[in-house]
Amino acid sequence: MARLDNRATDRDQTVAAVAAEALSEIRPQGRILVAFDSDGAIADALRDGGADVVVWNRLAMAGQAATPWPAEGPFDGAVLRLPRGWAGFEMALHALASRLAPGAPLWIAGGNDEGVTSAPKHLDGLAEEPETLIIKRRARLLLTRRTGAPAKGALEDWRQTVTLTLPDQTLDLVSYPGLFAHGHLDAGTECLLKVLPEVAAGTRVLDFGCGAGVIARAVRERRPDAPLTLLDIDAVALHAARQNVPDAELVLSDGLAGLGTRERFGLILSNPPLHRGKDEDFGMLDALVAGTKQYLKLRGTLVAVTQRTAGVGKLFKTAFGHSDMLMETTQFQVWAGTPK
Repeated sequence: MARLDNRATDRDQTVAAVAAEALSEIRPQGRILVAFDSDGAIADALRDGGADVVVWNRLAMAGQAATPWPAEGPFDGAVLRLPRGWAGFEMALHALASRLAPGAPLWIAGGNDEGVTSAPKHLDGLAEEPETLIIKRRARLLLTRRTGAPAKGALEDWRQTVTLTLPDQTLDLVSYPGLFAHGHLDAGTECLLKVLPEVAAGTRVLDFGCGAGVIARAVRERRPDAPLTLLDIDAVALHAARQNVPDAELVLSDGLAGLGTRERFGLILSNPPLHRGKDEDFGMLDALVAGTKQYLKLRGTLVAVTQRTAGVGKLFKTAFGHSDMLMETTQFQVWAGTPK
């Protein structure tokens, strides 16, 4: 298996191209809100047609600006690139609907294998029954129109407090629909926490791919004086993490490069994302292991939990002068590596 699966990127490009083709013919005018257009093709097509486009991205992919919630309206229409998971779709739908007047068009773009044909079942009364404008290359663009139903139009309308039972404590944490392991403790994260190394006083700790900040919060509970940095690609995840670990430094980035030049860390902890949409993608894991050495202090350590299928043992043994498997289950492995 290739370490980097290109199917997700290919699908994104295909969906964007099909949606852009249809929108180029329609030529919507006015102020149009475009959500989750990862490569910018949809926004470009709308601009070429004369629309005033405002982009909303939750994910800071390839250096893109990202925010947890869209700009204020009103807008004359909106385009939603189908996100992963129906919980995230529902929240995004409400966000966009809150910026649209009744009757305003809402276009939904997605791949057939992503479930776009099921989108009409999840409109929550906010939009009319959609029509399909184009079906091409296993992607389609749907058109619906805003109803008068009220929308939950502020991010804090979606704020939830969840109780997680960690290996050595119980914590109440803030979370939002669509976040990784929303509402429960991920089994991989639990494995990492069971073998979490002792954190010496003053050790700078990075939680890479922090999500809502569960790992960092566990470190904070054990070592209140540890300087913490939390990094994630998702602006909503960092919004939750800010509330769960309020004194931490937050970095919105799709990789280590977002850290820039800074004092190195004594410990990097991670439950790295190994999926992009429905496809496996080990690229983030590879980049984390390869790039960790320039961000670790002398004798600093990277501790990561991954699925056994990721083959992380060979990766750690190649990259680090010293590596150990700290834990193994039928599904997960936790590895620690110290650079040469």
